Amino acid sequence: QTQRYKNAQITAIDLSLSSLAYAQRKVNELGIDNVELIQMDILEISLLEKKFDLIVCSGVLHHMNNPSQGLKALVGVLKNNGFLKLGLYSELARKDIVEARNYISRKKLQANDNNIRHFRKKVISGELKDLNSLKTFSDFYSFSEFRDLCFHAQEHRFTIHQLQETLQSNELEFLGFFLPKPVKSVYKQDFPEDKKQTNLQNWAKFEQRNPNTFAGMYQFWVSKISI
Repeated sequence: QTQRYKNAQITAIDLSLSSLAYAQRKVNELGIDNVELIQMDILEISLLEKKFDLIVCSGVLHHMNNPSQGLKALVGVLKNNGFLKLGLYSELARKDIVEARNYISRKKLQANDNNIRHFRKKVISGELKDLNSLKTFSDFYSFSEFRDLCFHAQEHRFTIHQLQETLQSNELEFLGFFLPKPVKSVYKQDFPEDKKQTNLQNWAKFEQRNPNTFAGMYQFWVSKISI
C-alpha cells in the first residue's frame, strides 16, 4: 500500500503494539524506508503537531466509542487542500451480520476460540439457516476476520443519509465511492445526469435497490470544503 505513494513520508499509527511489531517486521523484510510507525490513539493525533496531505482511515472509526470524535481529530490534522479516505460499515449491507450479532448476544456467547469455532460450524452445517448468508463473506473463512465480523466488541453502522450529515457537519466534500467499474456502470445507467457520481441521495436510492453494494464497507474519498 505504501508504495503507491511515491516520494512520500508516511506516518502509520495504531493502538496495538503487537500489530505495530508485525508491521515493523514486514517493513524490514520488504525494505520499506518511508514509513514511521507510532503507537497512538487517533484522538491524540494532534500531539504529532503535523498536518497531512492524505489520510487513510478504513475500518477504524466505526469501532470507536464515538466515531464522530475520531473523524474530528483526523480532520483537524488534514491540510486544507488534503484528501481523506474513509471506510465505514453500511447499516443496510450488514443486516445479516446484525442478525448474527443479535444471535450471539441472545446466547451470551463470549468471544473465545471455542465459541467462535462452534458458532461457525453451526452456520456451515446449516443448523442456523437464517444466517446462511454469512458464508458469502470472505471474512467467514479466516478465523481472526470472522471474529471481527461477528464477535467484535463494538461496531457502529451508518446509512448514506447519516454519512451525508456527518460530512456536512465536518465541512467535508464527498468526492466519490471506491467501487468496482461494473457497479459504477450500473449506477451510470440509473443516474446518467450525475456525471461525477457524487450525489449521495442518488446513492441512497441505488443502495436500496442493490443492498449488497457496500457489503464490505462504504469506502470513499472526501476533502475539506474550500472557503
